[in-house]
Parts: sequence; structure tokens; C-alpha cells
Amino acid sequence: MQRIYSFILCAILPGIAALLLAATSPQAIAQDQPATPDFSQAQIEAFAGAAIEVQRVKTELDVQAAEAANPDEVAQLQQQAQAEASQAVEDSGLTVDEYTAIAEAATADPSLYAMIVDLMRQQSPQ
Repeated sequence: MQRIYSFILCAILPGIAALLLAATSPQAIAQDQPATPDFSQAQIEAFAGAAIEVQRVKTELDVQAAEAANPDEVAQLQQQAQAEASQAVEDSGLTVDEYTAIAEAATADPSLYAMIVDLMRQQSPQ
């Protein structure tokens, strides 16, 4: 389970940040990738909302970790952030596995990527 949470915080979040910044072209990401599974509109909307919250947790962790007094405090902050990120995903109505599957699919499917970017922009607090 620790691996899944680490994957969320370490592998997916940079991708989410890229989605928010639209810094990477979806076409550059999706070269000769296999077809991605179909997700409902509700799942994609839930993913976008959860991704915003997971990014908030990650940003908060980065600030707190930079101010931490020692490695033990950083480890404790990471555990807390992992729990908060997992809870944010589950509060959105998705499982961690569904969230991960959508994130992975978005890296392979330019239209899904674009849809998520649009939804995240709409849902982000201005």
C-alpha cells in the first residue's frame, strides 16, 4: 500500500502539475501507446477534483518538509500527507486504483489529458 501512496505523491503529482501548467504537449506524451480504458464523465470529473486536492497536499508537504527540524519529522509529515492524499481521492468517490488508472491513461491519451486539464482549470479556485 505504501508503494501506491508513494506513486501518487511522487509519480502522479508532477504529471498533475504539468496538467495545471499545460507545460507538456499531450502529443509528445502519447506516442504509440496502447488504447486506454474508458472512464465515465463522473469519474473524470472526480479525478480532476481529487487531483487538485492531492496537489494542495503535496504543496503543503513541500513547505512543511522544508521547515522540518529533522528527517524523522519529514517522515512523519510524509505519512500524514499520504493519508490526506488517499483520503482526498476516496472523498472524491474514486478508489486509489481508479485514480491511478485515470492518471496513467491521461499520459497516454491526448483527449483525456486535455479533458482533465480543462476540468482542473474549471474546478481550481481562482
